[in-house]
Amino acid sequence: MKWLMRINIAAIVVYASFTAAIVAADIWIFPKLESLAPPPPAVEAAIKQGNNIDALREISLVLFDHVTAQAETINELVDSGVFWTRLHFVGAMGLACVNVALLIRLQRNRA
Repeated sequence: MKWLMRINIAAIVVYASFTAAIVAADIWIFPKLESLAPPPPAVEAAIKQGNNIDALREISLVLFDHVTAQAETINELVDSGVFWTRLHFVGAMGLACVNVALLIRLQRNRA
């Protein structure tokens, strides 16, 4: 019985540390990530060869839309991943806590 209690307490500690790590990463690390793909090489060639200001403005706006869409997609993926990871760790930690509570209750009833 004691070994089962120790295993469950260790599981609680491990999952609590994982939960704390993902929350810390969500607060301090993920907001600073800038993982955007570069624009296609054809855009650079069009900018270098362009003499028309209006055409360059249109290319710039297309690039701006491209980077904005990528940033939104990456932010949604990170937010979704963090949410489901946090939910997993909190659920597993809750399950371990319930298991410890049941073991304590069983131990008290046996005595």
